[in-house]
Amino acid sequence: MKFVIDKNILLEALTNVSRAIGTRTTIPILNGIKMDLTLDGLSLMASDSELTIREFIPEKEIKSIENPGKVIIQSKYILDIIRKMPTDIIYFEMEEENKLKIYTDNNKFDLNCYDINDYPNITLDESKEPITISAEILKNIINETSYAVSTQEVRPLLTGVNLKIMGDILECIATDSYRLSKKNIKLNSMINNAINIVIPGKSIIELEKMLDNEDDVIMHIFTNKVLFKYRNIEFQTNLLSGTYPDTSNFIPNEFAYMINLDLKAFNDAVDRASLLAINKDKNFVKVIINNKTMVISSSSSEIGTTEEKLNIECSNKEKLEIAFSSRYMLEALKVIKEESILLLINSDDKPILIKPVNDESLVELILPVKTY
Repeated sequence: MKFVIDKNILLEALTNVSRAIGTRTTIPILNGIKMDLTLDGLSLMASDSELTIREFIPEKEIKSIENPGKVIIQSKYILDIIRKMPTDIIYFEMEEENKLKIYTDNNKFDLNCYDINDYPNITLDESKEPITISAEILKNIINETSYAVSTQEVRPLLTGVNLKIMGDILECIATDSYRLSKKNIKLNSMINNAINIVIPGKSIIELEKMLDNEDDVIMHIFTNKVLFKYRNIEFQTNLLSGTYPDTSNFIPNEFAYMINLDLKAFNDAVDRASLLAINKDKNFVKVIINNKTMVISSSSSEIGTTEEKLNIECSNKEKLEIAFSSRYMLEALKVIKEESILLLINSDDKPILIKPVNDESLVELILPVKTY
């Protein structure tokens, strides 16, 4: 193997594929990045056996290719090495088996590599009926739902995002049983077979980081895995096994209180009120709704109390007291892009819904808490 490449082109590809490197892998060679150089270009691949990412750098983006070859380079140091190389042009050369030299005119690294024959055979399959979706839309869907996945392995399915497709409607849902986010979009074409899969949250969050607002993503969905193809990147993740819980009954259709709020004013008030919240993990705050006034408060016996008052539009004049996690509320508000929102409430022990005023496709829910 011998080639010359631009530092920034290689660094971007290495950054992308290294997202698949696991932190607790029991297979040492999966700590490596596979580099496969042909006359057509350079393929980089990394995997933790559950998530696999491959990116291809075409020959036209490589300065020169002298000798094709394959190598498994240790991932622990390669990103820092490439990032800190003193020039924009970097040389790679295999001088002997499993020894890779990376150099410029004034410095070099001689790295020991894994045996290429020990790397597992990983296939990136394509389905007969792929689904095409805009990268911008997919990025937004992931951003608007993935924050609500569970981080607890007690209920493994809740650590993933549920993706369902019926006809031309795609629905994404994430919940940790204390909050929920659901997003619906209309696809450009009808899908013949219904789809109901659960994608690991940690995987789909890494995918979101690699997407921008241009081009399309091609999804190849199987019973146990899904492959996303985006530009020169292939992103394959195993699916979580089992049936995602039916969340349709969690979301009420009728509400006693419909409150119209300015998003920024409400967000800032909740944020300030949470500064003195007793429980620093959940940051519970209390809200009193009384006709056209909302009072948000929190207290600490050690520090003191705080109170925020907002003028609101409310459909119900009866007084209501309710408490919720300010952290959950702020994370829900963060993904809404509109200026006005609706808070939809029935009572102090029923779910609180948060919706953009002019966007029916997004629904967020958090459960209230009893603070007494």
